Amino acid sequence: MKRYAMSSSVGITVAVIVLVIARFLFRELRVRRIRTSNIFLVPGIMAAVGALLIYSVISVAPDQVSNLIIGGFAGIVVGAGIGFAVGHFTTVQVAQPGLLIVRGSWITVAIWIAALALRMIARYFVAGGNIVYADPSSAGASMMLNAVLVILLVAALFTVRLRILATARTEASGETKSAV
Repeated sequence: MKRYAMSSSVGITVAVIVLVIARFLFRELRVRRIRTSNIFLVPGIMAAVGALLIYSVISVAPDQVSNLIIGGFAGIVVGAGIGFAVGHFTTVQVAQPGLLIVRGSWITVAIWIAALALRMIARYFVAGGNIVYADPSSAGASMMLNAVLVILLVAALFTVRLRILATARTEASGETKSAV
Protein backbone atom coordinates (compact mmCIF):
# COMPACT_ATOMS: atom_id res chain seq x y z
CA MET A 1 0.00 0.00 0.00
CA LYS A 2 2.77 2.43 0.87
CA ARG A 3 4.51 1.73 -2.44
CA TYR A 4 1.32 2.60 -4.34
CA ALA A 5 0.90 5.87 -2.43
CA MET A 6 4.53 6.78 -3.03
CA SER A 7 4.36 6.22 -6.79
CA SER A 8 1.04 8.09 -6.93
CA SER A 9 2.53 11.09 -5.09
CA VAL A 10 5.60 11.06 -7.30
CA GLY A 11 3.32 11.01 -10.34
CA ILE A 12 1.34 13.95 -9.00
CA THR A 13 4.57 15.86 -8.29
CA VAL A 14 5.85 15.22 -11.82
CA ALA A 15 2.49 16.25 -13.29
CA VAL A 16 2.54 19.52 -11.33
CA ILE A 17 6.10 20.23 -12.50
CA VAL A 18 5.11 19.59 -16.13
CA LEU A 19 2.07 21.88 -15.80
CA VAL A 20 4.18 24.66 -14.27
CA ILE A 21 6.76 24.40 -17.05
CA ALA A 22 3.98 24.45 -19.68
CA ARG A 23 2.55 27.54 -18.00
CA PHE A 24 5.92 29.28 -18.19
CA LEU A 25 6.22 28.38 -21.87
CA PHE A 26 2.78 29.64 -22.85
CA ARG A 27 2.82 32.71 -20.64
CA GLU A 28 6.33 33.93 -21.34
CA LEU A 29 6.33 33.33 -25.08
CA ARG A 30 3.08 35.09 -25.88
CA VAL A 31 2.38 38.79 -25.99
CA ARG A 32 0.63 40.02 -22.85
CA ARG A 33 -1.08 43.31 -22.12
CA ILE A 34 -0.43 44.81 -18.72
CA ARG A 35 -2.19 47.85 -17.30
CA THR A 36 0.20 49.98 -15.29
CA SER A 37 -2.61 50.71 -12.82
CA ASN A 38 -2.64 47.10 -11.58
CA ILE A 39 0.88 45.95 -12.44
CA PHE A 40 1.64 45.22 -8.78
CA LEU A 41 -1.63 43.39 -8.03
CA VAL A 42 -0.27 39.83 -8.29
CA PRO A 43 2.95 40.57 -6.36
CA GLY A 44 0.83 42.32 -3.72
CA ILE A 45 -1.44 39.29 -3.33
CA MET A 46 1.61 37.02 -3.12
CA ALA A 47 3.12 39.35 -0.49
CA ALA A 48 -0.06 38.97 1.59
CA VAL A 49 0.21 35.17 1.26
CA GLY A 50 3.87 35.45 2.27
CA ALA A 51 2.95 37.52 5.34
CA LEU A 52 0.43 34.85 6.34
CA LEU A 53 3.07 32.14 5.92
CA ILE A 54 5.59 34.12 7.97
CA TYR A 55 2.99 34.57 10.72
CA SER A 56 2.27 30.82 10.60
CA VAL A 57 5.94 29.96 11.00
CA ILE A 58 6.31 32.37 13.91
CA SER A 59 3.25 31.00 15.71
CA VAL A 60 3.57 27.28 14.92
CA ALA A 61 7.35 26.78 14.67
CA PRO A 62 9.09 29.53 16.68
CA ASP A 63 12.30 27.48 16.58
CA GLN A 64 12.49 28.27 12.85
CA VAL A 65 12.42 32.07 13.19
CA SER A 66 16.20 32.49 12.89
CA ASN A 67 16.20 30.25 9.80
CA LEU A 68 13.26 32.25 8.45
CA ILE A 69 15.16 35.53 8.87
CA ILE A 70 18.30 34.21 7.19
CA GLY A 71 16.30 32.46 4.47
CA GLY A 72 14.13 35.55 3.98
CA PHE A 73 17.16 37.74 3.30
CA ALA A 74 18.58 35.11 0.96
CA GLY A 75 15.17 34.83 -0.75
CA ILE A 76 15.03 38.59 -1.30
CA VAL A 77 18.53 38.64 -2.81
CA VAL A 78 18.02 35.59 -5.04
CA GLY A 79 14.49 36.66 -6.00
CA ALA A 80 15.66 40.13 -6.96
CA GLY A 81 18.42 38.55 -9.06
CA ILE A 82 15.94 36.28 -10.81
CA GLY A 83 13.55 39.18 -11.35
CA PHE A 84 16.33 41.38 -12.71
CA ALA A 85 17.39 38.63 -15.14
CA VAL A 86 13.81 37.98 -16.32
CA GLY A 87 13.15 41.70 -16.66
CA HIS A 88 16.37 42.11 -18.62
CA PHE A 89 15.21 39.69 -21.33
CA THR A 90 11.59 40.85 -21.47
CA THR A 91 10.58 43.12 -24.33
CA VAL A 92 8.34 46.03 -23.47
CA GLN A 93 6.24 48.24 -25.72
CA VAL A 94 4.03 51.13 -24.64
CA ALA A 95 0.77 50.57 -26.54
CA GLN A 96 -0.84 53.66 -25.08
CA PRO A 97 -0.50 55.56 -21.82
CA GLY A 98 -1.25 53.12 -19.01
CA LEU A 99 -1.08 50.01 -21.21
CA LEU A 100 2.07 48.01 -21.84
CA ILE A 101 2.67 45.10 -24.16
CA VAL A 102 5.27 42.67 -22.82
CA ARG A 103 6.72 39.44 -24.10
CA GLY A 104 9.25 37.10 -22.58
CA SER A 105 11.71 34.95 -24.48
CA TRP A 106 13.19 31.48 -24.35
CA ILE A 107 15.78 32.93 -22.00
CA THR A 108 13.09 34.10 -19.54
CA VAL A 109 11.50 30.64 -19.71
CA ALA A 110 14.89 29.10 -18.90
CA ILE A 111 15.38 31.49 -15.98
CA TRP A 112 11.98 30.62 -14.49
CA ILE A 113 12.62 26.88 -14.96
CA ALA A 114 16.03 27.26 -13.28
CA ALA A 115 14.28 29.04 -10.40
CA LEU A 116 11.84 26.12 -10.18
CA ALA A 117 14.78 23.70 -10.09
CA LEU A 118 16.35 25.80 -7.32
CA ARG A 119 13.11 25.45 -5.36
CA MET A 120 13.12 21.68 -5.80
CA ILE A 121 16.76 21.47 -4.69
CA ALA A 122 15.99 23.53 -1.57
CA ARG A 123 13.00 21.31 -0.79
CA TYR A 124 15.17 18.22 -1.26
CA PHE A 125 17.68 19.39 1.34
CA VAL A 126 15.10 20.68 3.84
CA ALA A 127 13.00 17.50 3.55
CA GLY A 128 16.01 15.32 4.20
CA GLY A 129 16.50 14.02 0.68
CA ASN A 130 12.85 13.43 -0.15
CA ILE A 131 10.94 15.94 -2.27
CA VAL A 132 7.55 14.22 -2.07
CA TYR A 133 7.36 13.09 1.56
CA ALA A 134 8.45 15.37 4.37
CA ASP A 135 9.21 13.86 7.75
CA PRO A 136 6.46 14.97 10.15
CA SER A 137 9.15 16.13 12.57
CA SER A 138 10.36 18.59 9.93
CA ALA A 139 6.98 20.31 9.50
CA GLY A 140 8.34 23.56 10.95
CA ALA A 141 11.28 23.49 8.56
CA SER A 142 8.94 22.78 5.66
CA MET A 143 6.71 25.72 6.64
CA MET A 144 9.78 27.94 6.94
CA LEU A 145 10.94 26.85 3.48
CA ASN A 146 7.53 27.59 1.98
CA ALA A 147 7.61 31.08 3.50
CA VAL A 148 11.14 31.70 2.17
CA LEU A 149 10.16 30.49 -1.30
CA VAL A 150 7.17 32.84 -1.36
CA ILE A 151 9.48 35.69 -0.26
CA LEU A 152 11.76 34.76 -3.17
CA LEU A 153 8.82 34.74 -5.60
CA VAL A 154 7.52 38.09 -4.36
CA ALA A 155 10.98 39.66 -4.72
CA ALA A 156 11.26 38.26 -8.26
CA LEU A 157 7.79 39.45 -9.29
CA PHE A 158 8.28 42.96 -7.86
CA THR A 159 11.69 43.26 -9.52
CA VAL A 160 10.38 42.13 -12.94
CA ARG A 161 7.57 44.66 -12.76
CA LEU A 162 9.86 47.46 -11.62
CA ARG A 163 12.18 46.71 -14.56
CA ILE A 164 9.23 46.67 -16.97
CA LEU A 165 8.00 50.04 -15.68
CA ALA A 166 11.50 51.52 -15.80
CA THR A 167 11.89 50.36 -19.39
CA ALA A 168 8.45 51.66 -20.36
CA ARG A 169 9.27 55.11 -18.95
CA THR A 170 12.34 55.41 -21.18
CA GLU A 171 10.60 54.67 -24.47
CA ALA A 172 8.25 56.58 -26.71
CA SER A 173 4.78 55.21 -27.38
CA GLY A 174 4.86 52.41 -29.97
CA GLU A 175 8.60 51.75 -29.64
CA THR A 176 9.66 48.24 -28.63
CA LYS A 177 12.53 47.86 -26.22
CA SER A 178 14.17 45.13 -24.22
CA ALA A 179 14.31 45.77 -20.50
CA VAL A 180 18.11 46.12 -20.70
